[in-house]
Amino acid sequence: IMTVPGPSLFTLRDTSQKVVRCHHDCLVASPQTANALPGGLQISVVPNQFMDPSHFPIIMGINGGTRCLSCGTSAQPTLMLEDKKIMDLYQNSWEAKRFTFTCSATGSTHCFESVAFPGWYLSTSPRNDQPLQVTNRLGEAKITNFYFKKYACDS
Repeated sequence: IMTVPGPSLFTLRDTSQKVVRCHHDCLVASPQTANALPGGLQISVVPNQFMDPSHFPIIMGINGGTRCLSCGTSAQPTLMLEDKKIMDLYQNSWEAKRFTFTCSATGSTHCFESVAFPGWYLSTSPRNDQPLQVTNRLGEAKITNFYFKKYACDS
């Protein structure tokens, strides 16, 4: 079991160059604008230390890791932000599952598959300013490949 002192920060951008940002309590993918954070929202990331690390299981959050990305608890996955602290999920194996995505790389892009709902992937719409969702229809209209880049601090 590994331990991390806190989350790492990443930016998430789809292959249409739309950046992920928070709009009215929802994650949306929008074109980069001059007055927005370069690269979009800072995504806090920790590993799920209770799962096989070879599958790169991660938990993602926003607002300094106080709100985490989840696929919900209903029979059908629904992508949502929940008021959960990322470091609490990092310590808690049974609760972390719905918040965990496996991260697989193909070239310079990454796909994020839900652990609670295998076969469902984080996705964006081809249209601008639409909410992030999960889809089980790879290779169709939804964009499921992302540039996932470690945030570089200006130090």
